[in-house]
Amino acid sequence: MITGADHLPDGTLCLTFDDGPGETDSPGPGPRTTALAELLVEQDVPAAFFMCGAHVRQHPASVRRVLELGHDVGNHTWSHPSLTGPDVDVAQQIRATDEALRELGATGPVPFRPPYGDWDASSASAARSDEALDARTVGVFGWDVDPQDWAAWEAGTGAPTAADSLVAACLAAGRGIVLMHDCSADPGPRGERLRAGNRALESLRIALPRLRAHGFAFAPLRHVSPDRW
Repeated sequence: MITGADHLPDGTLCLTFDDGPGETDSPGPGPRTTALAELLVEQDVPAAFFMCGAHVRQHPASVRRVLELGHDVGNHTWSHPSLTGPDVDVAQQIRATDEALRELGATGPVPFRPPYGDWDASSASAARSDEALDARTVGVFGWDVDPQDWAAWEAGTGAPTAADSLVAACLAAGRGIVLMHDCSADPGPRGERLRAGNRALESLRIALPRLRAHGFAFAPLRHVSPDRW
C-alpha cells in the first residue's frame, strides 16, 4: 500500500478525500465536494478526490468541476465494498468507475484507493487480469495520517472538533498522505448519518491556516511515486 512517508519531505502533506462526490442544496452540514474543491484552489492547496462510481453518476457536474480546477481524481470503486471479501468482482468495481470518470474528462493513469484500505494478493491478481484496466490505473494509494473525520460527522460534533483532530494528526505524523472524507459511501442509516453530519468544507476553512502556521506545505498526489498494484 503506497503512502507518502517515503516520498514526501518532512512538513509536506498530500490531502486526499474519499467517498465522494457529494452535494447538499440546503444550508448547514452535508457533503459539498464542489465548494470544497474551490476552497482548496483559493488556498493554493492541491488535493486528490477518490470517487465512488455510483456517486460519480449522481453528480457528474461535481466531477467535471474538480477536474477543471486541476485536482487529481481517483478511483474508489463503484459501490465501496471490501475488495478482500467474498463474491466481489474486483475488476468490475474498478472498471465501472474508471469508465465513468473518463466519460467526464479524466485522462491518463487514474490513481486507485481500495475502500477501507482492504487489498491483498488476490485483489491485485483480479485487477491485473484486465490488461486494459491495468494500463489505465496507477498504484494502490493508502495514507499516513488518519484524523478520523468521520467520527465527528457521526457524532455531530462539527467542524471545530474535526479541525482539531486534523491538525493534531498532522503534527504527530509530520508528513504524508492525509485521509479525509468529502462524503460517505457507507450504506443504510449509518451512511445517512455520516452524510448529514459532514463538515469537511468548514473544517478545512479552520484547519488550513493553522496547518500553514505550523509550517506545513501541500503537495499533489502525483508527487508520490506509485508502484504497480
